[in-house]
Amino acid sequence: MRQKGYIYYDKREKCWYARITITDVSGKRHNVKKRGKDKTDAKEILKGLLDQIEDEGLKAIDAARMTFNDLADYYQKRYLKSAEYRDGRKIAGLRDVQRPLGCLKNFREYLGRKKLREITYGDLYAYRTHRLETPTQHGRQRTIADWNREGAVLRRMLNIALREGWITKNPFNAGEPLIIVSFERRRDRILTLAEERRLLEACDSHPYRRHLRSLLIFLLDTGCRKSEALKLRWRSVCFATRIITIEGMTTKTLKTRQVAMTGRVFRELTALREPSDRDSDATVFGIRSNVKNSFRSVCREAGVDGLTLHSLRHSAATRLVKGQMPLQMVGRILGHSQPQTTYRYLSADLETAAQAAAIFDALNATPDVTQTENDMTS
Repeated sequence: MRQKGYIYYDKREKCWYARITITDVSGKRHNVKKRGKDKTDAKEILKGLLDQIEDEGLKAIDAARMTFNDLADYYQKRYLKSAEYRDGRKIAGLRDVQRPLGCLKNFREYLGRKKLREITYGDLYAYRTHRLETPTQHGRQRTIADWNREGAVLRRMLNIALREGWITKNPFNAGEPLIIVSFERRRDRILTLAEERRLLEACDSHPYRRHLRSLLIFLLDTGCRKSEALKLRWRSVCFATRIITIEGMTTKTLKTRQVAMTGRVFRELTALREPSDRDSDATVFGIRSNVKNSFRSVCREAGVDGLTLHSLRHSAATRLVKGQMPLQMVGRILGHSQPQTTYRYLSADLETAAQAAAIFDALNATPDVTQTENDMTS
């Protein structure tokens, strides 16, 4: 394999280029050219290209030609597949294919035609700024959490390119972290008992909210995630033992766990079971429409602000800790694999704050034993 490299000045474009021509053993010629900022930069680029070809051979030529769109095509074909399970465990694919598909569309619009090896940390930083300044489809300001999830997909794609040898380093690692989970806004809103009562009354005001009422009670009394509840099937509900099995394929950690029914959860599920067709594979709550919109309507009617369905999981965790359940046991109920994850779910409401103030008041009202003894001996 013979190779020839040189730099030249393009009078039409008024810029310097580095160019390499390689003739392989079959006599086929391969050309690569890259634009430099000036003559000195073009020389440095030429040297880098020659070094790459020395180390990687023709593979360096193919990699130099790859654009981000090529990587996106490869990622979509090889990795964006529905999840496959064996014995309740995910062995391949993704549970949520739609989210990364939406991310791919955004990536292609901003980075698609750019050469893969020319993507820099600055490009990624500019893309993050662009996304954070772009409103959501509902016209709301995009959050840090939105970017973190999107950035995680982009980082994984570039890690795949690194593993395949198409890039020599991941530009994500060339500067300060672009994905910072600690910057996300804490979702620490919890539901008071009075607010809960108003929410359930708002559900009772309309017959078509019957399933939503049952869902809210289930989330509050089990601490389950919304996705776990909506995917729950009757085969996982045992009325004899009052035990509900949350199947591993529906959980975030892919681990099966069990939760017990409270009295009101038992009554709600029994009422839902009676008119059902008794199909064990049918979903328990049977909600197919956008439950978020229904929940927002109920919150408005009940006069409850700043609450999300995920807030009910926070509320359940806080109530368990108030009931003197050890933190590690609360984590098991919620399905957390790390104790610090459970800690993030615990929130101090007004009642907790008042309780803390009462403890301090009691402490301040207690006489200082040391000072009393000194007064008696003086």
